[in-house]
Amino acid sequence: MRLRLSPAAALAVALAAGCAGTAPLPMAATPETARPAIETALDAWKAGTTADALRAQSPAVNLLDDDFGKGRKLVGYKIEGDGKPMGTGMRYDVTLTLQDGTKPSATRKVAYRVVTDPNISISREDF
Repeated sequence: MRLRLSPAAALAVALAAGCAGTAPLPMAATPETARPAIETALDAWKAGTTADALRAQSPAVNLLDDDFGKGRKLVGYKIEGDGKPMGTGMRYDVTLTLQDGTKPSATRKVAYRVVTDPNISISREDF
């Protein structure tokens, strides 16, 4: 038995086969843009800036971090190394020192993925 495809179906199969070899996505961050972005965001958090205020500044910064969102105070941070390309952005390993109310401060090692184009977006990934 021979399979017959309509011209439209044959075109769809041909196009789908050609899509497998598409070029990778362009980088949405470079070390020169990503590191200043994460430093700006973490410095703002440490200074007590709110998420709304970060998004309202120019350029807007979207910091996605559960501790930041819950209002925990950032007492200090240390960015480990120069960062590594990850997907279309950069990944930075960071040690955070956090204060939650009257509890003693605690340190956490986390990673942040940073993209700066078309918008600055920084998202946290726990180890």
